[in-house]
Amino acid sequence: MADTEKKGLPYDMGNAGDLLKHGVLAEFVRWRLETDPARTMRFFDPFGGEPFDAAARAEVVRRVGALPGAALEAAQPEIAAGKYYGSGMAVRNLGGDRVSVYASDRCAERRERLRVAGLAMLEEAIPGCPVPPGYDAYGAVEHIGREAGPDDLTLIDPFGEFLEKAAPVVRQLGKMAERSAILLFALNLDPFNRVGRRFDKLLEEHLKGAWIMTCPPIRLTGVEGESTYHADVVLASPRLSGNRREVAEFRCRLECLSGQLADALALSEHDLKKMQPRIIGGAR
Repeated sequence: MADTEKKGLPYDMGNAGDLLKHGVLAEFVRWRLETDPARTMRFFDPFGGEPFDAAARAEVVRRVGALPGAALEAAQPEIAAGKYYGSGMAVRNLGGDRVSVYASDRCAERRERLRVAGLAMLEEAIPGCPVPPGYDAYGAVEHIGREAGPDDLTLIDPFGEFLEKAAPVVRQLGKMAERSAILLFALNLDPFNRVGRRFDKLLEEHLKGAWIMTCPPIRLTGVEGESTYHADVVLASPRLSGNRREVAEFRCRLECLSGQLADALALSEHDLKKMQPRIIGGAR
């Protein structure tokens, strides 16, 4: 039984959506650090979750092993032993002392596990950031939004209820993305129902020009948390409209990641196209 199940989470860490989310996260961090060898970054994770799963499923281990050369491979250095790291730990593994990682969680026990694993707490970097028992991740995002700058990256990683209350958050993320990087992970039950169409409209209105990649539901794999939702990964940063050569090189990295991951997940050509980076508000 996976560590996540023991702690009562309704998914396995390292499921298909996680691999896309963590894969894009790792590629962006590596790209930003490589484009400027003197650069340092801050990473904010207000929806911290568990720092790692010490007993990842064999299928998760196999999939990560099928991504040679991907930044995610470097971010998961103990995957062969069945240890799968969550977002903050993966970024720390990849960036070392060039990335300062700050995290929190509404569950005091998970927050403590993040701290014991060596991550700093959000309030150490963000003045006024709430702490348990009154912690609210969306409130933390508001505080981060007032402080985040060009060398900061914020991950917004809520559970499946997010789309029902996405409007104010997406509006805020649009403002944040004008001066810092954000990565939104959203579980979308049905992109074509009322809620899904409203989410698309919000993205086009407030995050036009951001990049989106989508992992479809994958069934009958034995991995919990990937059979119901379309997993949308939205990346926005002023850097994505910067140096054309550097941006094109980064896009190639994401296309390579999506191709490797699609092969590992045995996706169809149709689903591969959804997983490749697309520009929100651009040509379909």
